[in-house]
Parts: sequence; C-alpha cells; structure tokens
Amino acid sequence: MIRVLLYEDNRSFREALAEALAYSTEISLVDSFEDAKQAVVQVQKHKPDVVLMDIEMPGISGLEALLQIKDDSPNTKVMIQTQFEDNDSLFVALCRGAWGYVLKTDSFEKFEQAIIDVHKGGSYFSPIIAGKVRDFFMDREIKKTTQYDSLSEKELSLLDYLVKGLTNKQIGAEMFLSPQTIKSQLSSIYTKMHVTSRTQAVIKAIEAKLINKNRRSGS
Repeated sequence: MIRVLLYEDNRSFREALAEALAYSTEISLVDSFEDAKQAVVQVQKHKPDVVLMDIEMPGISGLEALLQIKDDSPNTKVMIQTQFEDNDSLFVALCRGAWGYVLKTDSFEKFEQAIIDVHKGGSYFSPIIAGKVRDFFMDREIKKTTQYDSLSEKELSLLDYLVKGLTNKQIGAEMFLSPQTIKSQLSSIYTKMHVTSRTQAVIKAIEAKLINKNRRSGS
C-alpha cells in the first residue's frame, strides 16, 4: 500500500478525500492535518511515500512547508493540490521540488492515479497545469550562466535567499539591509536578468545554476 500524508485546511474537502482514499486498494491514508506547522516532524514520524500538500493554509503555506520537507527529507515525494490555476505558485512549487500538481476540481480517480504515478517515480500534472508547463518552457530560452556575470556577489546572495522563499523583510534581516535597499537591489536584479517578478528570477537563477555558483564562490 502507498502511504499518504494529507495536509488540507478545508475540513469538508479533507474529510471527503480521506473517505474516498479509504476505498482505494492501493493507497493508505496514514494521517491528515489542517495545517503544516509541524510538517517536518509529522513526515519524520509517519514516513509517508507521498505527501499531498495544499497551498493556502493557516500558519505557513504549503509552498513553505514543501521547502522545509525537502530540506529535511529530500527523498519524500510531495505533490501539490490546490483549487487555483496560479502560474506563480505552480512554478515556485516546481522549483522547490514538487513531484506533481493536481487541482481539487479533478476527479478522485485522477487523484488516485496521480499518487500512484508519483509513487512509482513519475510526475503528475492536471491537464490544465500540464498545458501551462508546456507553454512556459516552449516560450522561453534557457540562458547560459555567463549572461548573468554582471550580477554582484551581494545580488547573488540575495538570489539565494529568494530561492529559499524568504520575504523581503526576512532577507533584510539576514543581510542587515533595510527593506528599501532590498527592494532597490531586487529591481536591479530583475533588470539584469530581464525578468519582471520574483518567480521569474528564481526560475532563471535555478536554470542558470547561479545559486550553485554563488555557494562555490563563497566557500
């Protein structure tokens, strides 16, 4: 049986999904939670094969919980479930190591197949989400690292914090800079990388391995 851990703050949906999973001959729901504040500890305790993670939850978001789980248990397979077809959340989830992305409007059969596919080492995306991923990568050209040599060491460090999911305030505290300075440096980074948002900057930084470059230079 595939061991599944569920994070979902909507009680009705959580209970409905739990009830549906109870009829599966391949999946066992080991536990479910209304928030992911203790996700790292809970994953360590239950050792699930697949984690179903909602995005919008009280306390910390599913995207933040995903990052924490991947840092602590890198082999754990986390799949995002959401009711929104949000591009930013989708690509942040992918950059943070999500194995799949399923919509809450999908049928239970699709949920079940998604869990099975991910457990087998594949990935799963709802058709609408798969289309967004396809269009995104068809419309962009992956840039070489050398195209970003104009980024300073401080800007590379700031990019590192962006990839880790820190807010401007948190980055300012880590780098001992004011929020206004962080905002100004982000604007400079966006210009140099030819992007217009945090998400685009994070994706390009990962594609071009800028974060690895930064870590090597600082070692």
